[in-house]
Amino acid sequence: MSYKEDFYRMLEGKTPVSDVPVSVMSFEPSEELTDTVGIMSSYNEFPAFMTGERTSSVDAWGVESTWDVNGTGPMPTPGRFILPDVTKWRDVIKAPYKLDFDFKAAAEKDMAVVQDRDYQLVTTFGLGGNYFLQLAGFMGFEGAMLAMYDEPEAMHELLDYLCDYDVWYATNFLENYDVDVAGFGDDNATELNPFISMEFFREFLLPRYDRLYKVARDHGLPISYHNCGRCEDFMDDMINIGVKIWNCATPVNDLLAFKQKYENKIILEFLPRFYIGDDEATTRQKVRDYIDLYAPGGAFVFAGGSLSMNPELNYLSDWISDEARTYGKGFYA
Repeated sequence: MSYKEDFYRMLEGKTPVSDVPVSVMSFEPSEELTDTVGIMSSYNEFPAFMTGERTSSVDAWGVESTWDVNGTGPMPTPGRFILPDVTKWRDVIKAPYKLDFDFKAAAEKDMAVVQDRDYQLVTTFGLGGNYFLQLAGFMGFEGAMLAMYDEPEAMHELLDYLCDYDVWYATNFLENYDVDVAGFGDDNATELNPFISMEFFREFLLPRYDRLYKVARDHGLPISYHNCGRCEDFMDDMINIGVKIWNCATPVNDLLAFKQKYENKIILEFLPRFYIGDDEATTRQKVRDYIDLYAPGGAFVFAGGSLSMNPELNYLSDWISDEARTYGKGFYA
């Protein structure tokens, strides 16, 4: 049975037929072991660090980000924040609308990458909604959190403006692209705790998530939510607005309690905790331990793929994906 078939079984609350599903994410599904394909829309101009050309780049909103060679993603460049005063957001923040963009023609071109293997690949696309991270990019983490206290009215106005753009983009995308999963995400928590209180989460972030996710709900798509921090405090609310897949659920959360509470109602796309210094034996044993701990009962996907933007560290990802497939083979049989 293909990963895609098992994926849809899990969405129905069923356990996989035989193997522990292992999702290896790729943007170029030419590799034999790719399971999940992130569609890259021609609408977006991807930052140069994603192509390995530079270690910093400026995105469509004007935010400069930098990534460490051993890191897993970019961070806003310190000292280069574009919005020191949130009350001035109208003068600074300009949504990157392309009102004359031909989404239909772009979809025909962009979806061609999966047409030969659509029967076995799960296609997904990131549709935005990373409002906390956007605010941190505009004004820094501390600046964003202080602005919620000091200037709540301006913060609400800015978040509505960001959400307006995401809803416009997601609507146009989903009306033209035939994907299996609507992907959203916002890293609003560290590995220890959320950045903000439950009160502020529900006041500032949740209403915008809900409004944006409604686009996916209206199109009948399962919703994947990426958050790799200790965000379990927020997950009840996220499930209530339609999240079916918790992407990059990490063991800094109490995932056993979560599985017991929700059983097979939400898929945990599990992101293991590995470290660059781990040797092969240690890495493979961790994979086995994680599968033994979290896979029973189903609703579990072992997320393989790259753990770093440094290709010299791909050996670690190779060990992880290989061991997950080998050890997980026949687990549910």
